[in-house]
Amino acid sequence: MNRQFKQISLLTIFIAHLSLAQVDVVVSMKNGDRISGQWRGGGEREIRLQVGNQRMNFQVSEVESVAFAADSVSVAAHRYLRNADVFYQRGLLQEAKSLYQKALEESPMFSTPYYRLAQIVHSDGDVDTALGYLKFACLTDDPKPEIAQLLQKLGTQYLQNGVYDQATVAYSLILEHFPDFPDKDTLAYSTGILLARQSTEPQHTLDLLQSATISYPDHPDFEEASYLIGDLQTKNNQPELAVTTLTNFILAFPDSQWIAEAQLARGTAFLALNQNREAIADFTTVINTPTFPATLKREARKRRDDSAWSVYRVSDGLPNNQVQAIAIDGNFIWVGTSKGIMQVDLTDNSWQPIIEVSSTINQMFERGPINVRAIEATEQGVWVGTMNHGLIYYDKIDQTSINYTVSDGLPHKLVYDIQADELNDEVWIGTFSGVARYRRAIDTWVQYNREENDLPADDIVALAVTPITVWVGTSQSGLAYYSRTEDLWRNYGTFEGLEQIVGKSIISFDTTVDGVFFTWYNRQRQLNGYTEADLRGFESVSEEVSRGTTGPLENIQIAVSDNELWLITNEDVYKRGRYSGKWDQIAYPTDRLGSITVNCIKLGDGVAWIGTSNGLAQLNTQALAVDQLETSSQSEEEVVPVPEENFLPEGVETQNE
Repeated sequence: MNRQFKQISLLTIFIAHLSLAQVDVVVSMKNGDRISGQWRGGGEREIRLQVGNQRMNFQVSEVESVAFAADSVSVAAHRYLRNADVFYQRGLLQEAKSLYQKALEESPMFSTPYYRLAQIVHSDGDVDTALGYLKFACLTDDPKPEIAQLLQKLGTQYLQNGVYDQATVAYSLILEHFPDFPDKDTLAYSTGILLARQSTEPQHTLDLLQSATISYPDHPDFEEASYLIGDLQTKNNQPELAVTTLTNFILAFPDSQWIAEAQLARGTAFLALNQNREAIADFTTVINTPTFPATLKREARKRRDDSAWSVYRVSDGLPNNQVQAIAIDGNFIWVGTSKGIMQVDLTDNSWQPIIEVSSTINQMFERGPINVRAIEATEQGVWVGTMNHGLIYYDKIDQTSINYTVSDGLPHKLVYDIQADELNDEVWIGTFSGVARYRRAIDTWVQYNREENDLPADDIVALAVTPITVWVGTSQSGLAYYSRTEDLWRNYGTFEGLEQIVGKSIISFDTTVDGVFFTWYNRQRQLNGYTEADLRGFESVSEEVSRGTTGPLENIQIAVSDNELWLITNEDVYKRGRYSGKWDQIAYPTDRLGSITVNCIKLGDGVAWIGTSNGLAQLNTQALAVDQLETSSQSEEEVVPVPEENFLPEGVETQNE
């Protein structure tokens, strides 16, 4: 005669204080063993079986499940139940509990005693124990409808107290064991939505919500469930399905209260499919829609920023991760590191290091790799400034390299910056001991220094060349410019109209056809910023960026195009339209870059290249070419004030916006 067994997982049953009679069971162990015997009771830590003539104890932690024989309820169990009900109706709850437990000792698959025990402990306020009894009741042969009603009551109570996981357990038991339960459609949706909030079982939740939407498409929760299905597909590594589901949702419910979440989820799915442009479009929509919640805007900004970055290191062909100089050369980029230079072919958005050319430069000296501090690429060749080997010129046509040192006319072997003036066929070099001007047409070197030309100092750490002026910056003594028409150097400071906040430490330059831009560090006031001046220095505007002692303020670089101005610090990237005055703050991909020091920035065609202490970072600027958020449109509750030690340029939105 075949005996049916009802399997009960130890993760879901309630066995504390339960002592059953001689009931046949099968115990499945986690190691794969199966033991058959008679039940001799159990507790929270161990269960006891009679196996043949031997009594055996098993630790609950080692047991996978227990399967009880599904026998009919005995006469004795019914007698205990009737007597227990009498005590229960008279309010003698302890006596009733004792008899209900005796009924279970006789027939462990008897649902009513579990239900009564659940009622008793629930009346005492012990909701968790009540749920434990009801779990057992659901696993019996004939769970009664009133069990489902009490489960619904427990679920509602959990829900009101914010205990969503237990509410989900209660509702799931109803859905699994009571197919004829009233309002099952509402319960199916609410259970799926609760599970989705927890995000602990995405596939189970996905199945539940999909079943609900198919079975009850006219339910009021259909809209939210449709969004959650797409979100769960994203989280469950089903990005193609997620894109389809979320696109259908966005088209069907354009005014939904979950439209922002849907676009954020679809953007994440696009990222998983390496469709970054589509992803960034979704993230940007969330960022720029004034009515969307600030928390979602912050998350969208973070995901958008992360999706626009690529990072290249030694594993990608760089000589070293300390990137100190960058030069863009058509479809190529030259990357200077502390241990050499690398030319990279970027044709068709590829990344292909050119070993042959790079090796020609890197292997010029027997004493080891060169420490590259500056690079300038022209149509004819590439100029490389080093820390200890002076200036190197690589001729693209002849494919040869020449080294220029102090004996050739270079003021010092330490080169900080190089700027080529192709219009006049000359090269300007900033060194530790002044400026060198190499006039290639006549092969002549001209040196400028503090002693003979009244420069503010000899350590020229930054240069800018324009058709009418040449600007130089020093490490601690301010800046000056050379007037080509006057053949004269002039210091440029507060007397010449520079604002007093401008520091004496000049960090970087960049130019446009009508202006000169430079970053600076004010050591005395512990702040940094940038200045925009006309080519002759007659007018200038300066702006503070950050202050305080929390970070190295001297690490601030600038890059300018016809339409955009970029600032980079160790913490963030800032960009704005040159004439719009609205800043966009872009976070680094810290999970890939970590904590960094920024050394340089160059703007390419739709790309910003940033040299850092931990590799070369590439930012897709075309993907981020979006309208900026209007800070004035946000409520005060949505804006986290910028702390005093970290002032940002006027109009910059913080990451908390």
